[in-house]
Amino acid sequence: MSAEARMKALDDIQETLNNKVLPIEEELIAVAPSPFVPDSGKKVVVEEEVEVVLTDEELLKELANYVNPTGIFMFGGEFYLIFKEKKLKVGSELGITYNGANYSVVITEITGSTYKISRGDSELQLKLK
Repeated sequence: MSAEARMKALDDIQETLNNKVLPIEEELIAVAPSPFVPDSGKKVVVEEEVEVVLTDEELLKELANYVNPTGIFMFGGEFYLIFKEKKLKVGSELGITYNGANYSVVITEITGSTYKISRGDSELQLKLK
């Protein structure tokens, strides 16, 4: 290393040493996150859960989105809905999980291209997609 480069390096070191170290203010320490206390400096926001109450009709419309038969066929004079590996006829119950809760809908009518499902007092006619 040349004398000039050495003098430049020593000047840079001296400049770094001349920097004043300022103490951290107490307010900043209070809100700063700490790797040793995971919850330090975090503000907890509590959200209110609003329970949505659906009528039977509204619930049935939502549940209908999960009723996806792949076909309809007739066997022995009765229509059946085909769901992947299941075949359901009129009067069969279909279990559906919606928003973490289990519900069941009843197949009340099946025709050549439409079917009806019901829950409680509500009934909904759907077309095969």
